[in-house]
Amino acid sequence: MRTISPVLLCAILLLSCIPISEVEANSVEVCCDSGPVELFLTGPAASGGMTPFESELGTDSQEVTISDSIPQEREIATWSINPAWTGSYPSSTWEFSIDYEVANAGGVQINASVTVEIGGSDYQGVTDQSNSFLPSGSGSFSIDINVDSGSIPASTDVSVTLTAQTVVFSVPGADAGLIFSWGGEGDESSIIADLPVVDLLIDEPVTEGMDVYVSMVVASPFGQLAAVQANSLDISVNGGVLSGDPIETSSGDYVRLTWTWRATTSGEQTITIGASIQIQSGTPLLSGSADFTIDPFDDGSNSGGVFYPTEEPLRTDGAGSPLAVKIDMKLDKEDDILFMEKEFKLTIDDEISYWMRWGMDNIGNDDPALSQPLRIFSSGMVSEEDRRNRIIDSVEINEFESQMDNLAITYMNDGMALELEELIGTDVQNLYQISFEVDFHGEKRVTPHPLTLNITTIEEVEQNVVIDILRDFIVVQPAPIWANIDISVNIETGMMASLTGATIKGEDSIDLTHRRTPFGETISIKAENLEPSATFTLSGMPTANPLNAPLSLSIITLIIIGGGFYCALRITKNKRRSALWIETILIPVVLLSLYLAYDPFTVGIIAGIAVAIWSITAIASPKRKKGSGAAIDNSNYPTIDCPACGTTNSIMTDERPFRMACSGCKRVLKIVE
Repeated sequence: MRTISPVLLCAILLLSCIPISEVEANSVEVCCDSGPVELFLTGPAASGGMTPFESELGTDSQEVTISDSIPQEREIATWSINPAWTGSYPSSTWEFSIDYEVANAGGVQINASVTVEIGGSDYQGVTDQSNSFLPSGSGSFSIDINVDSGSIPASTDVSVTLTAQTVVFSVPGADAGLIFSWGGEGDESSIIADLPVVDLLIDEPVTEGMDVYVSMVVASPFGQLAAVQANSLDISVNGGVLSGDPIETSSGDYVRLTWTWRATTSGEQTITIGASIQIQSGTPLLSGSADFTIDPFDDGSNSGGVFYPTEEPLRTDGAGSPLAVKIDMKLDKEDDILFMEKEFKLTIDDEISYWMRWGMDNIGNDDPALSQPLRIFSSGMVSEEDRRNRIIDSVEINEFESQMDNLAITYMNDGMALELEELIGTDVQNLYQISFEVDFHGEKRVTPHPLTLNITTIEEVEQNVVIDILRDFIVVQPAPIWANIDISVNIETGMMASLTGATIKGEDSIDLTHRRTPFGETISIKAENLEPSATFTLSGMPTANPLNAPLSLSIITLIIIGGGFYCALRITKNKRRSALWIETILIPVVLLSLYLAYDPFTVGIIAGIAVAIWSITAIASPKRKKGSGAAIDNSNYPTIDCPACGTTNSIMTDERPFRMACSGCKRVLKIVE
C-alpha cells in the first residue's frame, strides 16, 4: 500500500482548514445590480448609520443644535454603511435631505456642504442661492451631490458627512438656535442614492421524491432585515410564483428561504428558477433567473413533503407570529397561608412554532452555529437515532420539559422574546413549583404547525400587600417575533381568600371584570390584537382578612342590612311604613355593590348609608290615625258584628258602657260588657 508523503498530508490538512462561505457554496447569483434606494439617517452624530427600512427609525429623533453664529467650518454629523455591499454603481445625483428648525430667529443664512465618500473617492455638494437661507420655523434642508460611476471594493464603507462652513442668524432673539434632527419616526431625513444593497443567490435545488426544495439566499449589508423588511420578495419556478410561507434559516449573516415545489413529471429535467426583490415601495423591482437540472421520482406519496433545514430556522418572517395566552389562577387559603396556583397556556404558530419544533428535534446538538437558547440543552437520554429524524420523539419531549425547569428563563427570554418572570408575575426562585408541558396539537413532525406551551406554577403570596400579578412580558425587537397577542385571564378565589382592589393599568383596550359571591371571587381579563409594545400591569391585594374574604364579608353585610331593617320595623310598629317599604330598594343596591366586588370599606359605607336612611325614615314616619281601617292593625282588639249590616268593628277601649259608630252603616252601637 502506498503511503502519503508528509508534505502532501500537510497540504491536505491546510486545504481542509480554509473557510468556505456557505452563501457561495453550490449557489448561483441571479441578482442584483445597483438601483435607487432611500437611505434613512439613524444613530448619533458621531457614529450614525443609514438604513432603507423605516422600521429601524427610533421613537425619538437625534438632534444637533447650533446656538451661535459660526464663522468657520464645523462638522454636523456623519452617517455610514459599514461595510457597504460590493458592486458597481452608475453616475447619478444623490439627494440629501435633513429636517431642521430655526427657533427664536427670523432665519438663518447657511453655507454648508455634504460629502459622500464611496470606494475611496469623495464627492461633494454645496449650498447655492436656492437653499442658503433657512426661514424661521421647521422645514427640510436639501443638497444634491453628483456622484461619478465606480465600484465598491470589499470591506469598505459608504459615508455621508454634513458640514457647515458658516451660519449667521437673522434677527436673533434669546436662545436662538438652528436644530438639525434625524432618525425618529416621521422624520424625512435621508439620502436617495443609487447603490447595490442586496444580492439574491439560488441554491442548487434538493429533490426528495416529487418534491423539489428551492432555496434563495438574501445577502445584504443590512443582514436579515433585507429579507424580512423588503417591500416584496418572490421566487418562481418555470414562471409560476411559489406561494405559501417559506422555511427561513440563517446563512451566516444572511437569510436562506426555502420553498417546496412539487414536480408534475418524473425524470431528469431542466427548470428555470427566478427571484425578485423590491427593497422599498416605489423603487425598481430587481430580478434574475438561472437554469437547474433536477431528477424527481415518484415515490408513491401524494402529499408534499416538509423541508428540513440543516441550519437553525429563523424565528420571524419580519411580520411576526400570533400569540394566544390563556391564564387560569386560583387563590386559596390553607393553614393561614395564601397560595396561588397559575396555569399558563401559550398557543404558538408560524415561524416561532417551527423553530421550537426544530430545536426539540435537535436537543443536545452541540453545533456552535446554534443560538444560545438551543445550545444550552443537553442531550440527556436522547440518542443520535432520535435526533434530527424529523419527528419529535417522546424522549426529546421529556428532556425538553424536564430541562425547562432550569433553562426556561434563557430559552424564553432570549429565544422566544418572552420575559418569563414578567409573565408569571414573580421571581422563579420564589415559586414552590414550576413545570412545563408541550401540547403538539396532534402533530409531532417538524413542520409549521401550532403548539401550546403549558406552564404551571404554585407560589405563596404575601398577604395584605398590593402585588403585581401579571405584567407586559413581550421583548420588543426590530424584527418582531410576535405580530399580536390575545390574552384571556381567569382568576378565582376561595371563600376565605380575596384579591381585593384588582386593577389593570396601562393599555386602555384591556377589559377587567371583577365579581364576588359568598363562594368566592372571579376576575376576568380579555384583550385581543394587542401590539407587542403594549404595556400593562395587573395588581391586587391578596388577603384572608375576614373583612375582605367573600364568605365572611357577605355574612357581615347581610347582618348589617338585616339588623338595620329589623330595627326600622320595630321603630315603626305604630307608625306608617309606606316610605320604609319604598326604601327597601336599597337592599339590592347594597347586594349589587357586594357582587360587583367593590372594596369592602365601600360596601360597608353603602350598607351603613342604607341603615342610616332607614333609621331616619323610621324615626320621622308619622303615627297611624285612629279609626283608619286601612292604617290600623286590628288583630289585637275584640270585635263586634253590626246587627244591621254585618260589618265587623274593632273595640279599641276597655270603657263600659261604650258607644261607637259602625264603620259600615254608621249606626250607633252600645257596648255594655
